[in-house]
Amino acid sequence: MLGFSTVIALRAALVFVLVIPAFAQQERSSAEQQLFESANRERTSRGLPALQWSEALALAARKHAQWMAQQNSISHQYPGEPALVARLSAAGARFSVAAENVAEGPSASVMHSGWMNSPPHRANLLDPDLDSVGIAVAQRGRQLFSAQDFSRAVVSLSLEDQEEKLGDLIEARGLKLVDAGDARRLCADNHAHFSHTRPLAYVFFEAVDLGVLPEKLEEKIATGRFRSAAVGACATGSAAGFTHYRLAVLLY
Repeated sequence: MLGFSTVIALRAALVFVLVIPAFAQQERSSAEQQLFESANRERTSRGLPALQWSEALALAARKHAQWMAQQNSISHQYPGEPALVARLSAAGARFSVAAENVAEGPSASVMHSGWMNSPPHRANLLDPDLDSVGIAVAQRGRQLFSAQDFSRAVVSLSLEDQEEKLGDLIEARGLKLVDAGDARRLCADNHAHFSHTRPLAYVFFEAVDLGVLPEKLEEKIATGRFRSAAVGACATGSAAGFTHYRLAVLLY
């Protein structure tokens, strides 16, 4: 018996996932390793970056594969089981995008071929926006049940670390950093009053990557009108697992 199912799940609608707890590394079975290598062979042969193995995703996949083997069926959620995002979050994954493939079949090669010949499963395997994967295979008799859990990983940073990371980019463009108090208040409440000098301009943005400045902020800095900046980060209130950052930058 062969079976395949996919969920192209839950792409966070942000214009603007990875911190993983120290799970003990679990040795991959030969079938899990084969599926991992097959996935990356498909990607690299097309010029796509290889997926990085995630123990957090693998833990979530392992629990789900065991559910499927116990039920002797494939599904993305069984009664009493959390949905995908909750499963990944509970396992410690932090992400901006998540997706899942599941299958049952007599061998890893048969399941991989089935995924690659199914457009939605193939789309997950070759999605350039996904960078991490955890794969699990459970066995019932002679039948294998597999879950592939994918994500675009996001590093979880404290508010102070977010401000420092963005501040470094702003300083590199020649602006001096000043007290963050007003920026933090404005980030949390866009109706907040300024306790110090009113800025000439300010920018709000949300992002999953603080390694680059948002285009709008780059354009303002490039005008040469500003000499200093305040950077403030605040909580986003995002759903468990989904991770992104919210910041305000005041320009003086």
